[in-house]
Amino acid sequence: MLNAHGKMGDCQITEIQGTAAIYSYHVRGVEYTASQEFSAPGLAVPDDPWTMVGSAGVKYDPRNPANSIIISEKWSGIRAHQKAEQR
Repeated sequence: MLNAHGKMGDCQITEIQGTAAIYSYHVRGVEYTASQEFSAPGLAVPDDPWTMVGSAGVKYDPRNPANSIIISEKWSGIRAHQKAEQR
């Protein structure tokens, strides 16, 4: 549902815990923090999940902005960042 009808925005992936990404985003002046599991088959996740940390896209339900995703089988807001550049 969110992939097809969600409103797009920007988020910040702040942490990776195992196979889950922790991210935060703002909607109408309210900050939301959420997590999403990314181990399901069919998700295009980089080999090193820590390269996902940084800015990304988010899709959220405009009626319930706390309901959000950063990746699905047909869409990804993840922008792999080069950790080597940060060293």
